[in-house]
Amino acid sequence: MPDTTPNPPDARPADGDSLSSPMGILIGAVLVHLLAITAFAVASLGQDAIDLPEDDGTTRTVITVLLVIIGTILAVTGTALLIVGSIRWAMFGGDGKSAPASTGGLGADAADLLRSINERLLLSETAKRIAYRHEDIETLRNTVREDISKHRFDAALILVAELSQTYGQLEEAENFRDQITAARMAEQETKVTAAIARLDDILARHEFERGLREAEKIQRLFPDSERVRPLVQRVAQSKEAYKHSLEREFLAASERDDVDKAIELLKELDRYLSEAEAEPFRETARGVIGKKRDNLGVQFKIAVHDKEWLRAVRVGEQIIQDFPNTKMSNEVRSMLDLLRERAAGQQAAHSV
Repeated sequence: MPDTTPNPPDARPADGDSLSSPMGILIGAVLVHLLAITAFAVASLGQDAIDLPEDDGTTRTVITVLLVIIGTILAVTGTALLIVGSIRWAMFGGDGKSAPASTGGLGADAADLLRSINERLLLSETAKRIAYRHEDIETLRNTVREDISKHRFDAALILVAELSQTYGQLEEAENFRDQITAARMAEQETKVTAAIARLDDILARHEFERGLREAEKIQRLFPDSERVRPLVQRVAQSKEAYKHSLEREFLAASERDDVDKAIELLKELDRYLSEAEAEPFRETARGVIGKKRDNLGVQFKIAVHDKEWLRAVRVGEQIIQDFPNTKMSNEVRSMLDLLRERAAGQQAAHSV
């Protein structure tokens, strides 16, 4: 009984089937290309190659077009056969039987490589994670250490959570968290120290309003630091200490009749005293101001009497500036233009 079992899909061409062998296909491709070249050549020769009456131009044109079409079809067919024959030659050899059927027309090494790649692609994500867990854990460790060294603490904590939850490295993850906490605290302490130093510089210049704003800013930036909590109180204490220092210096200057120093301190003290706080110093301040006014009045009179017009102008301008609403200031203001004119003349005379 004859064998009626159909050939398997990867069966190779039979020995006698030479026309379907790679060599037969390539020979056929060459022959088809030759026919195409012949058709193109006849079409290009025109009247000399086609035996038709001299005046039958329409028939000649139709035949020429047909030859071109046929040549084109043959050329395309020949090219296709050439490609198919080349591929089959590469897969099965010249006679179509050289490659073993068990490898599908490929070498044993190539087949093993393809099988390995296919198996790798079919691995599930879980299988890949299990297969490469040691490499992944080591990569996580190195990345966490790098993030800590570069102060990327939040990114490091995310990776530590991955190390703990996905790979079960609980103890190692806790050690990393301790390192991150310590590094973050050290960095914060450095920043807090620098910020407090800036605040101290501001307070040393007695810029208390700016100091208060700076203290509040530091508290917003570092709310967890114990060192920043009393900063607003420190500003208030520094302001109070400076105010009391001014009060003591003012009283001391008044007692030794250092009127100029007392006036200077009084102007500075006026920026910090409320009405109630200024009340105990009013009498002393009036005495100091009176002495200052009287001293300037005496200096002005002496300068005018001695005809020291330049000095008289300077003292008179100070009286107007420091005591603008007094009777003395009005008297000096009425004389000032004349005094300036005489001072200019006196200065010109001295320059000759």
